[in-house]
Amino acid sequence: MSSSLIERLGEVRDFRTTDGRRHPLWVVLLIVIMGTMSGYLGYRALGDFAQRHREDLIEALKIPKGRVPSYSTIRRVMMGIDFDNFAKVFQSWASEYIQISPGEWLSIDGKSIRGTVSNSNTKYQNFICVVSVFTHDQGLVLTQNQFENKHGSEISTVQALIKTLHLEQAVLSLDSLHCQKKTCDLIINSGNHYAIAGKNNQPKLYQQIQVNTQSAVPLTTHTSIEKKHGRLTKRRISVFDDLTGITNQWIGLKTLIKVERTGQRGRQPYVMVAYYISSLVADAEIFAQGIRGHWGIENRLHWSKDVVFKEDRPSIKAAHAPANMSIIRSIVINLLRSNGFSSVTIAQRLISNNIPTLLALLQ
Repeated sequence: MSSSLIERLGEVRDFRTTDGRRHPLWVVLLIVIMGTMSGYLGYRALGDFAQRHREDLIEALKIPKGRVPSYSTIRRVMMGIDFDNFAKVFQSWASEYIQISPGEWLSIDGKSIRGTVSNSNTKYQNFICVVSVFTHDQGLVLTQNQFENKHGSEISTVQALIKTLHLEQAVLSLDSLHCQKKTCDLIINSGNHYAIAGKNNQPKLYQQIQVNTQSAVPLTTHTSIEKKHGRLTKRRISVFDDLTGITNQWIGLKTLIKVERTGQRGRQPYVMVAYYISSLVADAEIFAQGIRGHWGIENRLHWSKDVVFKEDRPSIKAAHAPANMSIIRSIVINLLRSNGFSSVTIAQRLISNNIPTLLALLQ
């Protein structure tokens, strides 16, 4: 039987001394989640949420001493929680909460938190990046990790994340930054498939893909036409199995995918060609859906965090707080989407400040 979110929050390690614990850590985290679900952003706003619903929260959560956390307590907690421990608890909960079927596609991608930029006047800025694993169809976050760009890289962070995934025959989609032999090896050894964009960061591979997809007969093709915003776009996906000239160091590689986009912008015609490598042998229509679905992480996760939750605002930037709050937002997105809300904004209008409803969603 899976554990509820409330039970899982009790597993987050408390960094505070015994004398400094006026409220159990899980209570503070629960109030932050409920406040975020209601659209309260920032420490003072979350403190206002706690005070506004003081009596209901004390009764529902059995808070001792009749006091709810202040904004300064919330601030100290979010700054002080160890991110790695919190992320591990989040992944444990999400792995039980989200059902991933064999063949399901998941995006892996990084997002910078611009409000954490330091040395903004220098060429080499430092900021926090969060890497997430996101389901294409369900729109849910399975796990995430973080790094500072001066002390880590997205490539190594993604590789570390892959090692923690307990999936079977899922398809992991990644952009061209992750077209790396080690990344392919890790995905195959984890029991899953990959579909990764190929570009000039791997020049020998990229040139050979172009040659092979130019001369070989595709295994399967799929064509779609879309009219959107007054523009007509034609997409043709072709799948090839000619791996001539490509080293077997690309572990698991089975297919090359060519994506051709043609259309008009204004009165100007355009042609765009992109390439992918994959360990999956499938119909071109499957790749068409998966490649387009990959970018859902941008408009269904990153956009929501930036625009709805104001993740890039500089008011939450100290210590572990930016990355910890990113986990909070992922929890909120998972809870709302899995309970039938396709829009976070609409969900907030319907359930904001309704303590019984918020608590019911957390069970």
